[in-house]
Amino acid sequence: MFYDFLILTLKFGMLSFLPMILAIVFDKKHTVFYAGLQLIIFLIQYLYVFIFLPGAYLYNVIFYNLINLLLCTTIFGILFLIFSSSKFSVRSAHGGSSLNLKYIAKPGFGIILALVIVVALGTIVNMRPFAKAIAKTTNVQQSQQVKDAPMPVISSSKKEVPVVNSNKTVSSQLQNSLSNVKNSNVYSLNHLRVQFYHGKLVYIAPLDFEGDFFRYVHYKKVPGYFIVDATSKNSHPKFVKKDMAYTPSAYFGHDVNRRIYSAIKGSNLVLTGGDAQLEIDEKGKPYYVKTLYKTYGITRSPNYKKTWLGMVDAETGKTRIIEQKNAPKWLDVTFDPGIASSKVESFSSDRNGWWNAHGIGGSRTGVMEAVDNVGTEGVNKEFTPISYKGQVYYFASMTSKNKKQTSVLGYIYVNARNGKTYFYREKEDAMTPNRAKSLAENRMKQTQWKASMPLLYRIDGKPTWIVSMIDSNGAFMSYVYLLANGNGTQSTVSVGNDAKTTLTKYRALVSNGLTTASSSNTSVERVFSGTVKRAVIDSDNIIFLLNNSDKIFYASSKNDPKNVFVRDGDKVKFSGSVSENTVNISSSVVISGLDDK
Repeated sequence: MFYDFLILTLKFGMLSFLPMILAIVFDKKHTVFYAGLQLIIFLIQYLYVFIFLPGAYLYNVIFYNLINLLLCTTIFGILFLIFSSSKFSVRSAHGGSSLNLKYIAKPGFGIILALVIVVALGTIVNMRPFAKAIAKTTNVQQSQQVKDAPMPVISSSKKEVPVVNSNKTVSSQLQNSLSNVKNSNVYSLNHLRVQFYHGKLVYIAPLDFEGDFFRYVHYKKVPGYFIVDATSKNSHPKFVKKDMAYTPSAYFGHDVNRRIYSAIKGSNLVLTGGDAQLEIDEKGKPYYVKTLYKTYGITRSPNYKKTWLGMVDAETGKTRIIEQKNAPKWLDVTFDPGIASSKVESFSSDRNGWWNAHGIGGSRTGVMEAVDNVGTEGVNKEFTPISYKGQVYYFASMTSKNKKQTSVLGYIYVNARNGKTYFYREKEDAMTPNRAKSLAENRMKQTQWKASMPLLYRIDGKPTWIVSMIDSNGAFMSYVYLLANGNGTQSTVSVGNDAKTTLTKYRALVSNGLTTASSSNTSVERVFSGTVKRAVIDSDNIIFLLNNSDKIFYASSKNDPKNVFVRDGDKVKFSGSVSENTVNISSSVVISGLDDK
């Protein structure tokens, strides 16, 4: 690793040797002093690179070289003039001598001018000329049909199981379980990552060192990681013992980011921001993973067409740099949410040019932004991880930059495995996730619970926001289901303590609309008749059982006020859409005797 950082330091400070060479050429008597000073400067440069890990892309290399050249020109120039004052001095008005600083002022001014030009060009290049070209590298596939989106589906024929446990709830559970780990006060839980493990969606949460350097020196390793089911509200964290010496919170050569950084010397690859994330293979072996990219030309912006992957074995420290397309099959997340945020921002803002989005009088054609602070991932917490057909996606809702608007313009899905990104245009009136959160909290105002991690499902063909309500400790309390285009009206929102009950209530509320929209392909319509075994009234729903069926029947009194008269023992006939063991009644319930003419 020492050799790797030596090469990287030389890359950033190559020009800093020129002032020393010139000083030695003109003042050989002080060669040892100049060489010793250069060595000290180089060691300082080495420490800077080792600690701060600056991106080794073209613009940065030029910028750091000019900075180092300016500093060394100043230092060696002044020392050279001091050592050679008799040769380079001028007489003052009083007959004394003084240093003539013009010998370092001129080259110094030239370097400062070069720095100003580089900074100015870098700012202009990153803002304007290449913004559209960079946005084109995102290769976002656009569709005008929301029905084609990889949206989790619930219907009578299939059910996608997305991530349903809020990361806040899981974090709360993990903090409670941390006390069972030996020396728990030494560690913290700062990272959660969704992935598949043996075909099941789970959260992986590694332990990190908590505290100062001396505590790390004492323990040197973390004892393992937690694994939690991401789809069950009754899940409990399980601790997996694995001595991991290479982590993001370790020091020196055991720091994961530093190991990956040292392994990419000479490749012009750049690390994405933030810490590497832990993923486990099918045997439970832990690896830290980091997305890598190259910049677009001289800009600081990523070229999104191609990305790489840094992988560190958390137990042995073995580091691999591989192309994303060659990632192991068990690896579900190779595209970091940080670079996904950057990609979505570039596409949504600059695909029609920088001036269109940011310039004075720009038309803002096609300009959007992701709704932030509604998810669990990304630079601005704009992404929520979901699963669809065995793949993990980052999901974000896109809306107008006009803060007064609360409707969705479309949805972005980023495949976490390969980085492929899709945009689906929303043509109907659909609320943003932050509005869904607000409406859910208003509905549960008396509890003072907070809405968390709104998820967009397609229930019987209709986009629906599903919001988890959590208490001040992060514990899950209830669900709120909101029809995405329902504007939070009484007949489009249902509340329940578990997913099944809330879903059944929701279907009963909007059964007419759902059946009409999806009867052809997502629900089974049947005619039922029999004697009512037991009937209860729950808000605007009449829920009853029949003697000759094991189904639970839901009828809305809003759709037909006569339904409220259903009683135990009534002989009834009606039609309804079947979904698993429930039936949502889409017609009036015909009650024998009451409806006879």
